[in-house]
Amino acid sequence: MPTRPSRPARRSFAVIAAASLLLAACAGNGGDEGTSQPSDDAAALVDGTELSVAIASFDLAVGDDQRLLAGVFSPERQLLGFGEVGFQLGYLGEDAGGETEIDQSVTADFLAVPGREPEGEATTPTLIDDPAGQGVYAAQVDFDQAGMWGLRVVAELDDGTVVEGQTTFLVGEDREVVDIGEQAPRSQNATIADVEAGDVEAVAVDSRAQGDGAEIPAPHLHDKTVADSLDAERPVVVAITTPVYCVSQFCGPLTDVLADVALEYEDRADIIHLEVWEDFEEQQLNTSAAEWIQTEMGGNEPWVFLVDGDGTILDRWDNVLDLDELRAALTELPSIGVNTASAELD
Repeated sequence: MPTRPSRPARRSFAVIAAASLLLAACAGNGGDEGTSQPSDDAAALVDGTELSVAIASFDLAVGDDQRLLAGVFSPERQLLGFGEVGFQLGYLGEDAGGETEIDQSVTADFLAVPGREPEGEATTPTLIDDPAGQGVYAAQVDFDQAGMWGLRVVAELDDGTVVEGQTTFLVGEDREVVDIGEQAPRSQNATIADVEAGDVEAVAVDSRAQGDGAEIPAPHLHDKTVADSLDAERPVVVAITTPVYCVSQFCGPLTDVLADVALEYEDRADIIHLEVWEDFEEQQLNTSAAEWIQTEMGGNEPWVFLVDGDGTILDRWDNVLDLDELRAALTELPSIGVNTASAELD
């Protein structure tokens, strides 16, 4: 688990304006092409060489114990993964220029993307040669002010090489996406029954159901509404993904993993997938997905929410699900038996 922030002696932390440009470049490449782009020149890193750092968190806001995710890359766009790195943070103010001081340091652990776990079992930060391997570093940090923050990532590789990189990111005053402790939207999401009745297209239930007569994958993720489960006082895991149109390409593997988790924990909670797009070509969102993740600036995916039987959000994971945390949370829930209506449909 990521450690909680410590408050070391303050030191200078210069953040250059170009860091924001670097972040934009990383986010674009990582989204369209995946997070791992291996290079033949793994020896290009030397002590002090700048890493590329891309903030992978959504909806960052003022508060303690905020989850901060960052993808870290070599100059050749190899993903840095495994082990631990150091996160050093400082508050910049209203813009990303100027200079500030580090006032918070924390250890960040590598978190693999579910379904895209890199091969290998390294215990120290390692440049990953697996083109399918994807992941980020995750830590719990405190944000006491809204505005621009700077992040420096420091990693020691297994050969003793010390490398670092930095970027900037925005922290809001308040969260915009439904949060822990709030009542969950009682969504009347489209289901397989709606498709069979001719009320919606299959692709609006799962974007992988392309073409006439296409079958919806993992039907047990699409056979009930969030509202029906909550009305029955059953805990719910709500996964909001778009497997075909996901910018990060994390949605498809995540949805597949959750299809297995749904069967494993079917006596603890109902797991429901909400497709983001009702009509991608027309850029029309599904109302049920928008209820959860729409903000004034748009929205991001994927998201996973855990909701108890009373409709209260117990936890939420943006972008990269911590599968171990979800499994642990589901294990702690009392057994409620299998949803017999869903079992009959399967």
